[in-house]
Amino acid sequence: MRDSISNLFTSIRNASLVRCQTVTVPKIKINQKIGKVLLRQGLLNKIENSSEKNCLIFTLKYKKDQPLITQIHPLSRPGCRVYVPSHQIPEFCGKLGIILISTSRGILTDREARKLSIGGELLGFVS
Repeated sequence: MRDSISNLFTSIRNASLVRCQTVTVPKIKINQKIGKVLLRQGLLNKIENSSEKNCLIFTLKYKKDQPLITQIHPLSRPGCRVYVPSHQIPEFCGKLGIILISTSRGILTDREARKLSIGGELLGFVS
């Protein structure tokens, strides 16, 4: 697996497009941390550890049979990382979506990073 963040985003995007309730992803630190941020933002119902495999099970959240996650795309990739200082963090969809940023204090949303005046690597956006 070369780009685990892109694989995670693709799994979540595909599951929400076909209205799946759960997504199974490999249990690695970056997936756990991104999952916790999505859970904290109210985009996931819960995260469970799979007892059989070394996997995580994300339960997606729906409202009136429509997924809350309609778009999820990576911004950085292994060959082209995107770093920004705190004053240059972009806004996405007029504050309707969130941008995930890897900072020195862990993975944060764009609003949290601006509040703490911390820049970092732009991982992706979710709306």
